[in-house]
Amino acid sequence: MEQWDNWKAQLEPVLKSKAEEWQMLGYDRVTEDDVWACFLAKRSRMDIPDPVLTHWIVGELFRLKANDYMNWLTVEAYKGPNWFDKEEPLDLSQDLSQESATKPVKPVT
Repeated sequence: MEQWDNWKAQLEPVLKSKAEEWQMLGYDRVTEDDVWACFLAKRSRMDIPDPVLTHWIVGELFRLKANDYMNWLTVEAYKGPNWFDKEEPLDLSQDLSQESATKPVKPVT
């Protein structure tokens, strides 16, 4: 993984270019870090040459599509935080009592 971090630093202009491309397509929140994370996630399905050369990575980054980004975002959203990994149970009664205390109750007409 350390090798890929070194590549990221060298490829900042390419990452910025790809992020700007996706922003022009309407994906306003995309960052260079998002482009890199999307590339790293897709890396497991790629045939990586040995040795890895700069022009290969640049080509793969420019080959990424906005659809790849949206697929990656969707998978990351599904991975999200696991609220049930704690040993202790969730106490929802506090949240409900605080919420009902702050919201006025509307009478039913």
